[in-house]
Amino acid sequence: MVDSSPDNVATLALATYSRLKFKPPDGQFTILAAFVLRTPKKLKLISLGTGSKCLPAARLPLSGDALHDSHAEVLARRGAIRWFLEEIGRCCSASADYVSPWITRDDDGIFSLHDDVVLDMYISTVPSSFQDPDMAALKDSSRPSEVTPNATSRGRDNYSLYGVMRTKPGRADSPPTLSMSCSDKIASWNVLGIQGALASHLLRPVYITRIIIGEVESSKRETVEADCIKPPYRLNEPSIVFTSVPFAHSRFCLGPNVVSGCNDSLCFISDSPRESEVLINGFRRGVPPKRQHMSKFRPVLSKLSLYALYAEIAERAGIPVAQCETYHLAKCAASGYQTAKKALKGPGGPFEGWVTSGEKWERFDLSGTLIGEDGPCR
Repeated sequence: MVDSSPDNVATLALATYSRLKFKPPDGQFTILAAFVLRTPKKLKLISLGTGSKCLPAARLPLSGDALHDSHAEVLARRGAIRWFLEEIGRCCSASADYVSPWITRDDDGIFSLHDDVVLDMYISTVPSSFQDPDMAALKDSSRPSEVTPNATSRGRDNYSLYGVMRTKPGRADSPPTLSMSCSDKIASWNVLGIQGALASHLLRPVYITRIIIGEVESSKRETVEADCIKPPYRLNEPSIVFTSVPFAHSRFCLGPNVVSGCNDSLCFISDSPRESEVLINGFRRGVPPKRQHMSKFRPVLSKLSLYALYAEIAERAGIPVAQCETYHLAKCAASGYQTAKKALKGPGGPFEGWVTSGEKWERFDLSGTLIGEDGPCR
């Protein structure tokens, strides 16, 4: 039997992080998140991310080749999606007789976790916990804008209110974004699964069994009531546990030496041809602007990279999926996922008012070429 205690899962994540030789500059903190598959006999870290930055709405790329949101939790989740797609590809490879200990192919050709496999998520700091005390007091003493039911608040506005969806970032002097807070995103994954729309063509919903959290100051747990969600989607309620294993580059470990959050983000995908890379402003660090849009320099977790991988793996797996012209239409073709998403985030849903970037930033084909005009999901 393997030691699957929260401390041991945290230690595995931190050991993987240390091996990658990434270190924020002196005086800067970061957040670390990871996804770990677990059976009674083994643990496997499949993805890891660090970071606390996201792009302003005015700087979002149209061709899908940069990350909108480089927070640790989001990068770790996108890395897990890539790992699952690549694992499906390994299972379907004609050159090797590979049997995955983690996923299995069901009679209808769709993949799912083995019965004895569960998924843990490790986060070094509880999402939205690092609110500056002075800013929190100022927000609570000032008159906040009115928040209507199922509306979204910006950053730390209405900070004392529970159950309010929020966009990033928390700082009031930062440019507005179209990225929802990580706590809201995790809550949505507990209904829709972590696999997202594209991978749902190939993989049944994958839910988090346990969330393991490091340092804690305060926590606002998101609650969702989703009686209208239909199988195979469901309301998942992971256990939330804590670990005392310290993360050396957290704000809390650095203490008074903290100046700011690190601008760089680290991504890691286990067993992948390009296991790790460092991002800044949504692109790979060190790549000059004139090369950022070339396929070999594109971040492996960008929408365009995941779209290309999805198309390749779907063809290799022989799974009939809609032949869609754009990334947006490929997502819309995942009808079961979209129905569950609409029940959660659409009119009358518990997450009504969810902010999305929309089709404008998803009208690209596999080459990154923009196709058509803005419009509703067709």
